[in-house]
Amino acid sequence: MNPILFLFIGFVVLLMSGLPLAFSLGGLSVLSILLFYGNVNVLHMLVNAVNTITQNPTYVAAPLFIFMGTLLEKSGVSDKLFDSMYIIMGKLKGGLAIATILICTLLAATTGVIAACITLMTMLALPAMLKYRYDFKLATGTIMAVGCLGQRLPPSVIMIVYAGQAQISVGKMFAGGIGAGLLMSALFVLYIVIRTTINPNVAPAVSREESDKYSAGAKAGMLLKGVAPTLFLIIMVLGSIMTGMATPTEAAAVGSMGALVLVIFNRRFSIKMIIEACFTTTLATAMIFFIITAASMFTYVFIGLRGGALISAFLETLPFGRWGILAVILIMVMIVGFFMDAYGLVMIGVPVFLPIIIKLGFDPLWFAVLFITMLVMSFITPPFSYAAFFLKGSAKIDINMSDLYAASWPFVALYVIGVVIMCFFPMIITYIPGLM
Repeated sequence: MNPILFLFIGFVVLLMSGLPLAFSLGGLSVLSILLFYGNVNVLHMLVNAVNTITQNPTYVAAPLFIFMGTLLEKSGVSDKLFDSMYIIMGKLKGGLAIATILICTLLAATTGVIAACITLMTMLALPAMLKYRYDFKLATGTIMAVGCLGQRLPPSVIMIVYAGQAQISVGKMFAGGIGAGLLMSALFVLYIVIRTTINPNVAPAVSREESDKYSAGAKAGMLLKGVAPTLFLIIMVLGSIMTGMATPTEAAAVGSMGALVLVIFNRRFSIKMIIEACFTTTLATAMIFFIITAASMFTYVFIGLRGGALISAFLETLPFGRWGILAVILIMVMIVGFFMDAYGLVMIGVPVFLPIIIKLGFDPLWFAVLFITMLVMSFITPPFSYAAFFLKGSAKIDINMSDLYAASWPFVALYVIGVVIMCFFPMIITYIPGLM
């Protein structure tokens, strides 16, 4: 059997059988070497692959950012954010949905993990929106779409993994993600405004009595207490990276300390909480790096069997021009993202697609942000919508998955519009990194 065909069929069969991705990739890599190389000594390739990953200093920042996000999730910052936004913006049509978008954007710039944003907003924002008779699809779709910004805005862990694999500056990856993430947030807000203008009943305002029971000074104080700590942490972490004052790893360490200070300030500190945060961080880090090392093993075998050259030759024969080839690559990333974990896709996709992108004359950093955006789009796209699973799992009411799938489609369209805009205006991604 053709080696590449064996890898493809074997991977699909193992993945569809329910075997975890890391075991599928790692086991298939070892089996392929034994079948097609015929030399057990060649297994040292896989040892080298794992050794290369574990010695890459870029990845050191990942567990620190995960720890920072875990602490913030337990600090009560999100509660204060939502309470202040709820009072200030609730009297606007669609105000709760817009507040959810703004809060998730701030949280995404501190946690870098989509599960945290979606879980928190499902518990805080969804009951409030349903209480005020928001359209169910609008409410749930907003939470799923904006919750995924945790992978789009720095300090996204998936960006760190991509930068390590592509040998791109993590700081510039983060900087490029800022413009793209803010663009998506702006598109979501614009969509809410247009929907509520056409049909105000999909997102009614809260009662005037409730919105006016606080004075202007009280509202300003709530906003300051809710937003200032988070903004300070964002500026401290991202600002230090982009100004060159600290490496991403150093900034992640400082951010973790800042998150711990917020936990203490909000009186949420306890030894039990710290132990739980360390356990969650260790578990997430082990899972991520297990996938990364297994995917790296698979990539070594796939490239060694000339799978990358085969895909490159196929794409270069397409009669679409370089923009058409780019579109095919992005669509492939989104489709494969339905079935494969994001970290595995990055470890396999970057060595295959990046040389083609460079050969076509595209900016690697610009493509990296588009690549991550397509991954994020796959998180909310049926039938394998991670965002829908997170929302359903954390909701206190019974929700039908088909309703969540239906709610995601308008926001999938917004992601497509965002990608098109970034293709026509690459400065949205490249401007801030160009200043560094």
